[in-house]
Amino acid sequence: AIFSIREVRLGLAADVGTLQRFPKLVGFGSRVRELCLTADDFGAEDAFKIGFVSRISNNETGDLIDVANDICRRISRNSPVAVTVTKASLNYSRDHTVAEGLGHVALQNSSSL
Repeated sequence: AIFSIREVRLGLAADVGTLQRFPKLVGFGSRVRELCLTADDFGAEDAFKIGFVSRISNNETGDLIDVANDICRRISRNSPVAVTVTKASLNYSRDHTVAEGLGHVALQNSSSL
């Protein structure tokens, strides 16, 4: 897999949320700044090192679908309500303070009971 943040090479600042979301996912370190400012490609190993992807699958052996299906099976064993609230809380907390995130998850949990 090859990833890039290409807009700067086209004379634009990325304007669809990449510059706001990418650092929140992987941190504001110098590697993120380098990738955003140079428009360099980065591969799966680099994406894994900075936390952009959670794992690397050896696509040559065709295990990509097996890995994805295994993750899906493990998620589906859990309560659908708990999975939904957890996902919503992770997304909410990305853009809010810890206190706001705690309030959000408390409200979501109380409405689920």
